[in-house]
Amino acid sequence: MTQTAVNQAQSSNIPMWLKVVSFVMPQIGMTLLYGPVIAVLGGFYAKYYGLSLTSIATVILAARIFDAITDPLIGYYSDRWRLKTGSRKPLILVGALLLSPSAYFLFVPPSNVSALYFALWYMTFYLGLTLFMIPYMAWAHEFTETSKDKAMVFSAINIAGQTGGALFYVLPLLPFFITTDISPEVLKATVYVGTSLFLPGLYLAFKFVPDGLVHEAPATDVKNPTSLFQQAWQTIQELINNRPFLLFVWMFIFSGLAFGLWLGLLFIFVDAYLNLGEEFAQMSLWGMVCGALAIPFWYRIVVRWGKRIPWLVGAAVLLMIFVATGFLEPSYSGYLSILVLYLSFTFFAASAAVVGGPMLCDIIDYGCYQTGHERSGVYFAMQGLMLKIQLAIGGALGLAIIGGLGFDMNAATHSATSVLGLKISISWLPVLLMIPAMVCIYRIPLSEHRMTIIRRRLARRAA
Repeated sequence: MTQTAVNQAQSSNIPMWLKVVSFVMPQIGMTLLYGPVIAVLGGFYAKYYGLSLTSIATVILAARIFDAITDPLIGYYSDRWRLKTGSRKPLILVGALLLSPSAYFLFVPPSNVSALYFALWYMTFYLGLTLFMIPYMAWAHEFTETSKDKAMVFSAINIAGQTGGALFYVLPLLPFFITTDISPEVLKATVYVGTSLFLPGLYLAFKFVPDGLVHEAPATDVKNPTSLFQQAWQTIQELINNRPFLLFVWMFIFSGLAFGLWLGLLFIFVDAYLNLGEEFAQMSLWGMVCGALAIPFWYRIVVRWGKRIPWLVGAAVLLMIFVATGFLEPSYSGYLSILVLYLSFTFFAASAAVVGGPMLCDIIDYGCYQTGHERSGVYFAMQGLMLKIQLAIGGALGLAIIGGLGFDMNAATHSATSVLGLKISISWLPVLLMIPAMVCIYRIPLSEHRMTIIRRRLARRAA
């Protein structure tokens, strides 16, 4: 019996709920470190350290080019390492040990920070994140077998993520900070708290969660005599020939750009345009709470109705939220208006958070059934790359548009041209992008019944 089989047998007495809870523990600390990078870092460096919005946008785009090279490679070698050793845990640990110190240097820069410094630690942070997240998400697919268990673990991942995000927005409300703004002192505290939750949580996941099963014998890939180029080309062809995956990719491209534009500019929209910056942390905290409470609701809907209908409903409401954002004005839109929109966003975005992971698991199993090759790491690498690229490109595109049209974070009043650029970027472009995203969701052909049949055949093949 192999070591993987021994570990699997030893873990069989551990209830699934305990495995899931242990598995998601590091997500709380990781999200506490990652959330500010998405939500506030661009505006933070512009406001407190004087970097121009166009410089920040350039760095973000350069980092995504770097990701385009590293993410597929890490996914490919994560799969090879898994087939050779039976575990993804060593690679996950390397990513965690790189992620924590790079977060410190990114969140606690020197007073004379330059664009080069920002670029170096921004890219290092994302390299550590990639080394951690790709094998971690593939591991989630491999230690769960049924659609219900996969929906459970990805729902729990998102609840843990919402918890970590909520902790970030709780920090400015603590009494030992002078204001409730997202200040340099708040980001410094974020690093310490995030790391103290992240690494112990990872230990618990390693201790209680098994490596799981793959549906491909190790000898298939490890002793493959073909060249690395031929293996890479074979992998690319398998992805291209997986039609549900192509629809998933296009859905991610369109919706990711929309989310990136809206989320990437939300801090600027609230702080510099609506003049509600002191309310941003509190608003975001309530949004995290709402999103976390929404996940069990969407989980039950997905278990009852499948994945496609909840996903489409959530996407349709998000489109209307993007429309409504364009009508907010500082003269008559107070805190309640933006709070209602943000709570609605987090509630209905939770549908995509609950469905996206299990849907990709279906696509992975469909691809394995077609080709006989287990490519979990590669598929999750592509998902992670798309998520980072589209969120970053969306955010960078928004920053470039408003920066090019003269929007100034520190200006007391804003010109009509700069406001138009802000409205186009945070409202109208996201609306246009969500329409084709919904078409792609509708056309993904993997039903629950079809996936049950495929997984039974995969189980017989692996027996």
